Amino acid sequence: MSTKKLNKRQTHFIDPEVQGALSRRIVLQWVLFTAVSALMAFALTWMGDPFVPVQDVLVETWWRYAPLLLVLVCMLPIFVMDTIKLSNRFTGPVYRLRQVARKLAAGERPEKVEFRGGDFWRGLADDMNQVIKRVAEVEDARQADSEAQPAGGA
Repeated sequence: MSTKKLNKRQTHFIDPEVQGALSRRIVLQWVLFTAVSALMAFALTWMGDPFVPVQDVLVETWWRYAPLLLVLVCMLPIFVMDTIKLSNRFTGPVYRLRQVARKLAAGERPEKVEFRGGDFWRGLADDMNQVIKRVAEVEDARQADSEAQPAGGA
C-alpha cells in the first residue's frame, strides 16, 4: 500500500451495508422533511384565508411552493452523494483494518497500515501497526526458540 497513492478512493461504495443504510436514512429524512414542509406550506396558505375551498388552497400552495420542491428534488442526489463521500472517511479505514485483521488471523504478516489524509481514526492505524509489530516479534521469538531447540526433543 505504501507504493500506491493514498489520496483518492477508486470505489464510492466501500461497505455497501453501512453506506447503503446511511443512504436510505438520508433519503428517508429528506422525504420526511419534504412532507412536513409541504404540510406546513399548505397550513400557512390555508390559514391566510380559511374560508377558501381546500382545492383552491392546494392549487395556491402548489404554485407558490413548487419551485422550492424542485430545488429539494434537485438537492437529494447531492445529499446522498455527500453522505457517501463522508462515510468513505470512516468505512475505508474500518475496511482496511478488517483486511489486516483477517491476514493476522490467517497467520500472514500484513504490511503497515496507512489511512488517507482525510480519513477518520488515524490513531487507530498507529495502534494496529503496533499490534502487527508485536505479533511479528512474538512469531520471530517463537521461531528462534524452535530453531534453537535440538531436533531430538527434551
